Amino acid sequence: MAEGEPGRPRMSFVQELEANARARFVRWDSALWQELLAGPVAKLGEALSTPGARPEQSEELLRAYLRLGAEGIGLGYLYPASAGRQNFFTLAWSDLLPRLLAKVPEAGRADVLAQLWNLAENLESAPPWVQRVFCRVSAELTSLSDIESRLRETAAQAMEPPKAKLGNKSQPYLVHMAAEDSRFLPGAVHFLAPTVLCVHDRHRKAVAGREAATQGLWLTDGAPMRLGAMGCRETPEPTHEQTPSLTWLTWNDPRVDDWYATTVNDWRAAGTLHTSQFVVVLVPS
Repeated sequence: MAEGEPGRPRMSFVQELEANARARFVRWDSALWQELLAGPVAKLGEALSTPGARPEQSEELLRAYLRLGAEGIGLGYLYPASAGRQNFFTLAWSDLLPRLLAKVPEAGRADVLAQLWNLAENLESAPPWVQRVFCRVSAELTSLSDIESRLRETAAQAMEPPKAKLGNKSQPYLVHMAAEDSRFLPGAVHFLAPTVLCVHDRHRKAVAGREAATQGLWLTDGAPMRLGAMGCRETPEPTHEQTPSLTWLTWNDPRVDDWYATTVNDWRAAGTLHTSQFVVVLVPS
């Protein structure tokens, strides 16, 4: 990042920001700061330096992004690429903002930046599964326009009961859990929210405070959305709740044999099988 380069803050500002952050935060990560500068910051600076852009506004916006990025590193919100994990802050600062902020009308960019910071900070105190929902939904975004209301709608869909309850007519889906973890053998299942299912590996369980091997599924009205590792520390025992639809599948679907565990609520049903890496889920049809 060369001093005086259009659309990028001067190096003296970057050095001062790093020095202040190093003094403020015990957990300051210099390597992660350099990773941010070399990748996302450079990409955002280039995107903001489009023909017709006002350099002073672009630089001020990039400074605000850097200040909040430094704060995120100091608070432990930003993960390095080598961590193999992701939260919403890392997604926003490493991908969404560098990729999409320049597409927002100039007058609204600062507001979008503030909205994403507030959302990311609030999610840090939310259950891990909420982070997973937001990360999976947001990773496919192509625009940050009206981002706050769109993500608020996502939260409502994930946390609130759906309007339609699970009746005798239902749509089954078989989800192959090995798609994200080839070793994963589905075992106990439990609901974290009306439509969010947590599936535990049959053998890799939580021990001495460590997370179990788990995967999540968001059971929307259509095909389930994989949520990846859920960070669940619970140790549920296999349950064997039944619905007429689950019983019907046992007798009529050749893909379904002997249930290992099943779980049911008013809106969804799910089960794992003794001899399969698939999870069977039922949603209203």
